[in-house]
Amino acid sequence: MIRCERASIERGGQLVVETVSLAVRAGEAWAVIGTSGAGKSTLLAAVATAVPLHGGEILVHGQSVRRAAERVRRLVGYVPDSLPDWPGLRAAEFLELFAVAAGLVGDAMRQAVEKSLAMAGLAGSGRMELQSLDAGHAKHLLIARSLLHDPEVLVMDDPFSGLDPLERPAIERLIGDAHLMGRTVLAAIDDARVPSCFTHLAVLREGRLIAEGRNDPTAFAGGQRWRFGLRCPGRGTEVARVVGPLGEDSRAVDDDTVTLRIDPAQYRPQEIIAAVVRAGLPVEAAGYDPPWQAQLLEPQPG
Repeated sequence: MIRCERASIERGGQLVVETVSLAVRAGEAWAVIGTSGAGKSTLLAAVATAVPLHGGEILVHGQSVRRAAERVRRLVGYVPDSLPDWPGLRAAEFLELFAVAAGLVGDAMRQAVEKSLAMAGLAGSGRMELQSLDAGHAKHLLIARSLLHDPEVLVMDDPFSGLDPLERPAIERLIGDAHLMGRTVLAAIDDARVPSCFTHLAVLREGRLIAEGRNDPTAFAGGQRWRFGLRCPGRGTEVARVVGPLGEDSRAVDDDTVTLRIDPAQYRPQEIIAAVVRAGLPVEAAGYDPPWQAQLLEPQPG
């Protein structure tokens, strides 16, 4: 379990995380989202003991990052956002350096390196040089590094940065596997496209926690309306009339596209689409636009 109790952190004399209180239960997978500069990476670095707290407390499985930093580091596997620039170093050699730092030597070290490479989807890739790795393989190697000491908690700083859409699913599977194996996951996500491998969300704005809950739009409803779009070629006006009673501000943007605001606690997306289909109208595509998690970061209309 990770518990932040009014955690505050300064960087360069500026308060970048302010009195954040958050409870992450063991085995949950949380994504921390927010615009650039919201304090996401700084908060995670504090959980991993990489930066000091200036106020409040953070506990990892009951261990204080202030008073028991070494114990916390044994519990946490930290995944930074990029590899170091170490020319000529091979993937296995890179992992061996961190295995030794974790107190592993000899056969125990070699077994840990092989196991972590396999768990991260890099079996047989130990001889690859760091400089030759593409963004996807680099992320896998950073995850392998974090798994060397079999941690109970994974703290990941923007695990999807630099990846193209084809590379994301492999990292999502690794996160999902870690969660299914009982590890607690806490990740900073920069683009607010939060995949389903995360069970919960926390939203930071200017260093403050403004919302938290399950990774489901109904968990954040509370009267909030999400922008939802449907693409219905040539039938926009008709579709707008059909879905009008199911939301607010229903309108045909053009002949093909309809937008409205919906409360998923009242009408789920599947029900909106079903109403259109029952009316005998085509639906080529539909979904929250932009993703509902991104809409959490926007000021809501009064």
